[in-house]
Amino acid sequence: MKVFNALNASEREKNYRVFTQPSQTVPDQTMSIKEIIHRYAQGLPIGGGLDPIYEEEDSNGINPRTLDLVDLQQIKEHNKKNISELKDKFEKENGYKKPKNSEKTVTDGEQSQP
Repeated sequence: MKVFNALNASEREKNYRVFTQPSQTVPDQTMSIKEIIHRYAQGLPIGGGLDPIYEEEDSNGINPRTLDLVDLQQIKEHNKKNISELKDKFEKENGYKKPKNSEKTVTDGEQSQP
């Protein structure tokens, strides 16, 4: 048995494999322990997901993290209105008709007439 040290380490037999396949790592997907602890201490999200960056002022991209609840509610109502208008336009162009039962609802005091 031969004893290896720093002076004769180059004589030691090497038993390692060379990785030849392409790497599947994604940049900025992992964080060090120091960064995780720092983010936890600051109250920041620890998840490794990347957040979108909105650079253009003219784009329709809205960063929901910068809006308050009133703005979010207004955007939600505006989008609902646009969706219903688009549905109506699509139904009109393609000849779809709404069922008659959906237009009139019967309450307890009213009776439907034949």
